[in-house]
Amino acid sequence: MRNLKIAAAVTLALGSITVAHAAGPTPTQCASATALLYVAGSSAAQPSFATALANDLFDTNGETVISAPAVTGSANGNFRAYCGFAKAGNGASIATGAVTLVHYRAEGGSVVGALPLASKKNIKFLDLSQASCQVTNPSVVGLSVNVGTTDGWTGCVTTHAVELGVTDVEPGQFATPNYPSAYSTTVFGSATTAQLAALPSTALFQQVFGLFVNTSGINGGATGQAIDLSRESAANILLGNYVNWSSVPTSAGGAVSSTSQAITLVNREAGSGTRTGASVYFLGTNCGGLVPGAIVDPTPANDGYATGDVLATAATTPGAITYASIDNNGKQANLTMASLSGVLPSNLAATSGAYDWWYEATAQTATTIASPGGSAIATWLTSGELSALATAPHAKDILVIPNLNGGNAPGVPVTAAATSSVVGGVTIYVNPFTRSGSSCSVPVEQN
Repeated sequence: MRNLKIAAAVTLALGSITVAHAAGPTPTQCASATALLYVAGSSAAQPSFATALANDLFDTNGETVISAPAVTGSANGNFRAYCGFAKAGNGASIATGAVTLVHYRAEGGSVVGALPLASKKNIKFLDLSQASCQVTNPSVVGLSVNVGTTDGWTGCVTTHAVELGVTDVEPGQFATPNYPSAYSTTVFGSATTAQLAALPSTALFQQVFGLFVNTSGINGGATGQAIDLSRESAANILLGNYVNWSSVPTSAGGAVSSTSQAITLVNREAGSGTRTGASVYFLGTNCGGLVPGAIVDPTPANDGYATGDVLATAATTPGAITYASIDNNGKQANLTMASLSGVLPSNLAATSGAYDWWYEATAQTATTIASPGGSAIATWLTSGELSALATAPHAKDILVIPNLNGGNAPGVPVTAAATSSVVGGVTIYVNPFTRSGSSCSVPVEQN
């Protein structure tokens, strides 16, 4: 197998947007946007959408971010809206200067990127029509663990159809045991595996995932220790076959810990795209043949409904292990990202074929998009903006798929010097391997 990688530079890094002129639209102006779209789904993909909008749809006045975490819970910012004045010549053909608003609800993750579209149910989004809600941080009240499965959020919320859904894996993977069975059928509806698989999906980009361990207590020591697991060892942890780190073998042999330290598996809820990807990668769940089992989950009521939730829980629990996209590395000082068979997860390791825990995020477009300008924005996002090398938003977990949706990233090798030659400190990696729309597939190299 050839060791291929491509690096390309873009001039704006994630979060490095500068305000060159006046400020972006006020929340009150955003409430009267002339073009808008309602997006829901993957929290891992959310920053990529924000960057794409800021770089290529909004003008240099900047992006106004309206963010509403649960007031009585942790500040995950799971209800957001991105607003700006449309730039001249934008790819979505929105009129220059038009106030443009894109809602992105990450609350519920991949569940809300597929299930409401298949069941044709409306769900909660930010409500900017109320004067008291026309602020940068409108009040949304509730806790995911209490109201996440019933959509019982109150405050600055209103119901609306999902017009563009985003999932970490293709919707057909959300079958038992990864079906969102805890979610209220009255509110979110229900769908068969066939109905979910039938949703028209478009691949966007790849996302790289990893295991995060709180090493406090391991080897009698503190956090920050290097952890190296084999895929088999990790699978047995997820199955509950190992309950103490002293019993877990490293990829090189021997035990992870010389002292006793209990393992606490911190799970996302069933229906999470990250959890589904972990169960497919380590356990082969719903991929045909012998299925060794499902991720052990003795206390589903304690599952996290957002990446920030599971990371925060794991960071305060000695011996904890959880799973998340690798851009979360470093967000919690007490967590160490584990190596798999000696390979530390990274975009470069994924593009070289050395690390293959990555999946292809997909977008599901509603049959009817009623919001003015929404159809044009959705088409622009899915037909090239998020998949083309020149415009792909940089993030530590995002890889471009060659020749996708009109993209200009062929799978050809470049020299090591080229991979380190970047502009603005941003490197975009193109993965010459693909799963061709099926998470169960072995990665295949593209020509």
